[in-house]
Amino acid sequence: MAATPVTPDPAGLKFGPLWFTPGYTVTNLLTTNFASFSTICALTFMGFAQPYILTEILQIPEERQGMFTGNLAAGAEIFQMLVVGFFGAWSDRTGRRLVFGIGFALFALSYFLYPLATSETELVAYRLIFAVGCGAAPVMMAAVTQDSAQEVSRGKWLAVNSICTAFGVLFMALFFARLPDLLVARGYEPALAGRYAFWAVAGFCTVTGLLIMAGLRKGVTAADPEKVSIWRKLGEGIQISRDNPRVAVAYGAAFIGRGDLVIITTFLSLWVVQYGAGQDITTAEALKKAGMLFGVVQGTALLWSYPMGLISDRMNRLTALVVGLSIATLGYGGMGLLDDPFSGLAIPTAMVLGMGEISVLIASGVLVGQDAPIRIRGTVIGVFSIMGSAGITFATFVGGITFDQIGPSAPFMMMGILNGLLLIAAVWLRRRELAGSLATAGA
Repeated sequence: MAATPVTPDPAGLKFGPLWFTPGYTVTNLLTTNFASFSTICALTFMGFAQPYILTEILQIPEERQGMFTGNLAAGAEIFQMLVVGFFGAWSDRTGRRLVFGIGFALFALSYFLYPLATSETELVAYRLIFAVGCGAAPVMMAAVTQDSAQEVSRGKWLAVNSICTAFGVLFMALFFARLPDLLVARGYEPALAGRYAFWAVAGFCTVTGLLIMAGLRKGVTAADPEKVSIWRKLGEGIQISRDNPRVAVAYGAAFIGRGDLVIITTFLSLWVVQYGAGQDITTAEALKKAGMLFGVVQGTALLWSYPMGLISDRMNRLTALVVGLSIATLGYGGMGLLDDPFSGLAIPTAMVLGMGEISVLIASGVLVGQDAPIRIRGTVIGVFSIMGSAGITFATFVGGITFDQIGPSAPFMMMGILNGLLLIAAVWLRRRELAGSLATAGA
């Protein structure tokens, strides 16, 4: 499917410039946005608040926390990769609502158990429960968003969804992340304050799961879903990347796009703090600067989301990905060339970085949503998510090596090069498509 449809199906619901798949109601769509908001809250709070559990409840020495956190995150990511394709394929047979609800039930269980851990082994077990939830809920978030949009509005709808997830991160940071301190200030012991904060998030996940089960559209996406093995469906999700090179490029963009994001969140502040130490700048001042740069990146990404959605709907979806990869190559490559993160070039470079990050995420999501067959869309999105998880693992591991062995800006240059290589592949494929169209027209 090369061209973007310009004629909407009038049988579907219209809201402003957005057209939705026939059969979806306002309640379904509001639930979809709330589910996206809540999924990001649940995902980000775990990583943000885990150090509190390590320090105040398990009392793990600081010198061991870094290695333990890294190993725990890597193990959970690998475990998640093992189940994410299964949940995507299963949702094609059973419907998104059930799998989404199971994901939030697992989130709730993990958040309830996490602060009750009495050993590192218990904490690992509870984190693996969370990882299984991560294999279900985020994939369903993407699948439900793709299912509900008509092709003419897919880019804009994914942009709206990105805005909802951005507010989800903001809500987590401004409310959930402050709960332990607020409770301590009211006289609770630090360990008890941590437990109550985690249990508050567990309650939030429980309520969200119930709302999802009540508000999402019932049934399966395909009119007549195939009753075949889930593992066979998963094989189809992999096979389609061989049959359709556009899907292969989208999978590559998922690998790079998720890797891009983890490079920013993991290495930007570390670079700024280390550079500040060499310039006799206090850690507090350096962290303030890092926070400002991170805010510029994420703020620009938020503001650029909807314009990128418009771009994705008004041109060929592969061409839109070329635009996104071009911006990302400039942003990450430019950041990789900086020697001084405190220089005047840092802020404009961070703005381009934010535009590139969100552009690749939206354009790749729109492309895979368009080209994935409806009957196996959940499966394809599951494989798409596996590629994203692999990108996170790669970026964290190899980025750490390049940071230590080459320099603090090297992880950004690495991602700039990877974006550039995929850009070349996408341009080549688009030129091949155009040449085929001209040959067909001239025949």
